[in-house]
Amino acid sequence: MKVIILAAGQGTRLRPLTDHQPKCMVEIGHKSIIDRQIEVMKACGIKEEDIYIVGGYRSDVLAEHFRDTGIRIIHNQEYETTNMVCSLMCARSQIESSDDVLVSYGDIVYSEVVLNEILRSGKAISVTVDDGWYGYWSARMENPLEDAETLVIDREGCLEEIGQKTDDISRIQAQYIGLMRFRNTGVADLLKYCALAEKKSADGERLWRTERPYRKMYMTDLLQGMIDEGVRLSAVHIDRGWFEVDCAEDLKVAEKCAKIC
Repeated sequence: MKVIILAAGQGTRLRPLTDHQPKCMVEIGHKSIIDRQIEVMKACGIKEEDIYIVGGYRSDVLAEHFRDTGIRIIHNQEYETTNMVCSLMCARSQIESSDDVLVSYGDIVYSEVVLNEILRSGKAISVTVDDGWYGYWSARMENPLEDAETLVIDREGCLEEIGQKTDDISRIQAQYIGLMRFRNTGVADLLKYCALAEKKSADGERLWRTERPYRKMYMTDLLQGMIDEGVRLSAVHIDRGWFEVDCAEDLKVAEKCAKIC
């Protein structure tokens, strides 16, 4: 298994904590987000030499932090003008050389229980979804529906829709957390539809259900595009056990419950 951690963003909503370091280096309870992730991965049997971090903003800080480890830093030189999918494709050569790829956002913290759930999945493409999302979103913001996005699961346990804005809570059966796995044909599909998105965007075509061009695509844009192309994405269900740190309020919520991870 290769692990790709996407950590190129600037984390502007966490300033001044990110004035001189990337978002993933922000600490929760005296331990950084990225160090918490690495600890959980190692505890679940993942080796340092199989972990790649795609950095961008202040990736020099990451390089220094992991200098004496087996973890490698890949620099997205265009981090200021690109988004998640382009960051992922900075690790294209590592993805192409593996038939099992775990992709994690760099601003989330999760427990061993959460990671083990997706490691146990035998599906070609697995996407972790949180069934207990509503209470967490309510703790983070006054109106959870302002930020939550659609996630609809069919009777076979596969995603029908993801990442769309809605005011209909019935279309939010769970929430995507930013942790997914691609195995065998799933790796091939990931590479295929990234390439297709890049070509469609270069040709001036709309990318499935988003107005964003390839360089600005979110991972949920790509996942929705794959769904629309007939690719099966299996939901891996969890009930909490993770946190996202995108702003100061998120950090406060995570610090209150830091012991879970």
